[in-house]
Amino acid sequence: MAAANTGDEIASRSKGISVILLELGVASFGQDDGLIASKKFDKPIQSYRLVKSGAMSEDIRPFVERLRPLGIVKVNDASLAAVLRNSGITISLMSEEQQKSIQDTKPSQIVKAGFAKNEQEAMLALRDFAIELSSSRVKEASERLDLHITKSINALDELDKIINTVGTRMREWYGLHFPELDNLVQSLVAYAEIVSRSGMRQNITKETLEAAGMQDKKSDVILDAARRSKGGDITPENLAIIQRLADQVIAQSDLRRILSDHIETTMESVAPNVKELLTAAVGARLIAKAGSLTRLAVLPASTIQVLGAEKALFRALKTGSRPPKHGLLFQHPLIHSAPKWQRGKIARAVASKVAIAARIDYYRHNGTDASISEKLNSRLAEIREKYKEPVPEKERDRKYREHAQRQGSFGRPGQDRGSENRFRRDKKKGRKRFGKRRH
Repeated sequence: MAAANTGDEIASRSKGISVILLELGVASFGQDDGLIASKKFDKPIQSYRLVKSGAMSEDIRPFVERLRPLGIVKVNDASLAAVLRNSGITISLMSEEQQKSIQDTKPSQIVKAGFAKNEQEAMLALRDFAIELSSSRVKEASERLDLHITKSINALDELDKIINTVGTRMREWYGLHFPELDNLVQSLVAYAEIVSRSGMRQNITKETLEAAGMQDKKSDVILDAARRSKGGDITPENLAIIQRLADQVIAQSDLRRILSDHIETTMESVAPNVKELLTAAVGARLIAKAGSLTRLAVLPASTIQVLGAEKALFRALKTGSRPPKHGLLFQHPLIHSAPKWQRGKIARAVASKVAIAARIDYYRHNGTDASISEKLNSRLAEIREKYKEPVPEKERDRKYREHAQRQGSFGRPGQDRGSENRFRRDKKKGRKRFGKRRH
């Protein structure tokens, strides 16, 4: 610590003491701007970020202890004020004009604090600090596992497209030689295994089919179809290219399996409660759509419910049609397997629990909370019991108009009545208002 004065001198200057947080350390000045004490950070980046987060850095603890007998001190930073207040020191925050003045004269403040010999050296130190701070934040952001989940699920979806595109081309091409195989083998990977291992249809054997996962009965059917096939002959050059396509399908499928396992493991460690509610794939897609787990944790349930349905949502806002009931959440088995008139209510219930689960995963980091799933299951049972049958169309229209009136789009003097007029016109002509009717 660069102590500029003795204890008696400090006591004599206790009136009008100001404490300034700088990038390189902390310093206290008297009423006459004379330096009372200062402490340069041993590790500027770590210590500065620690203080800015409201926590005490160990290297400034002796400096804080020396401030105790000084009475009320003025502080230029709210985070440093919190640190000093938690240490039992009475503080008052400087006015915005004083803070701006310190900010504008920061190089000279650094020199006065003894952290640099002159302003040029102070400017260089501030420049190095800014570069190092930015680098540390970029590195920290890149290491977040939820961003890796986002990349993994995007890679998985793109791999699915590649596998389907290449696989479809392989099936169509090999179908010129052995068209009957297309109807007998539905699995793309199994089809690719047969093509890659056998080549010509007359080379298909029972061992090859067993290696591809075919059962005995199915193997006999395929072998019989190969003997009686109406497909044409194929040249070795064309067959070699088809086999390379088949190898690509097999390789990409293996990579997809590895990616899927990786997402499952990462979701278990990063967002176990979201995974428990949505499955790993749907939870990862929701995190990717939100941008990060941090962003998902602050989104309201109503936004989570329609994440992925932005196009339908803005169309509803523009045309007055009914808004979407669900977005990515439709991929959840509970929703897409439910009756149409229950899907919106189930999506709302799931979204509300996902909002809570994301906050627990982000802020608590305490494993799986079973109470969320229990409450969701209880609400789902209530929905299934209460809404066994769909609501009649007249009743549904009446509720929709009442909802629209509550939203202020109908019946208010001076408001746009276009939505109401469109609704009445379409109702009179007996046609739907927009697209498919949603329950």
